[in-house]
Amino acid sequence: MAKTHFDFKKFTIYHDKCAMKVGTDGVLLGAWTEVCPDSKYILDIGTGSGLIAIMLAQKCNAYIIGIDIDEEAVNQATDNGKKTPWSQRLHFEVENALTYIPQKKFDLITCNPPFFTNSLQCPGEKRNYARHSDALPFDALIANAYTWLNDGTCFNVVLPASSADAFIQMAWERGLNLHKRCMIHSLPESMPKRALLSFKKGSTPYPQTTRLMVRDRNGIYTEEYKKLTEEYYIHF
Repeated sequence: MAKTHFDFKKFTIYHDKCAMKVGTDGVLLGAWTEVCPDSKYILDIGTGSGLIAIMLAQKCNAYIIGIDIDEEAVNQATDNGKKTPWSQRLHFEVENALTYIPQKKFDLITCNPPFFTNSLQCPGEKRNYARHSDALPFDALIANAYTWLNDGTCFNVVLPASSADAFIQMAWERGLNLHKRCMIHSLPESMPKRALLSFKKGSTPYPQTTRLMVRDRNGIYTEEYKKLTEEYYIHF
């Protein structure tokens, strides 16, 4: 039987009703994302189980809204949020990111977007929505993020490394400038698998680029990965 939940140091995420389960991508984005101390409102697009929203709630005092097109996922995210110490600052809504009209602008937006394109879709409509960018085209996601952000604030995403350059170009054309990026390698000799990208609405100096190895040559988690995620993972 598949595991219904994932335990972190300060909260538990149930994900049995969500199309996409707790995974490394979401944990990396939540742990890597920096939140300014004066941030008041944060949006997590395609929130699923609420993982990233709840991770951000642990590291700041902002009010955080998570939206998702999947009603069951939103219900589960709501239940997950209620069981945390930050329940009063978490709110989850059933919304389509293509048509969502927020009541205010945000100081940070995060998204672990669907990114499979031109590939065989998997059985099950819900999982297809969670996996395929047809449900949330990158250009529409970028355009909305630009509209919903306050000036000088950031939009953070995690993507396949192979999609990063195209996404960066689209963001630049829409007025979002690359602020920093981190290329994620599974092993030291491997090609990067994922890219963590942070875009700023407004001018930014030459972007900072780093890389992170998840495991060393012996398959052991690296110290840099442990340091990034130690506030969340129980075994670190």
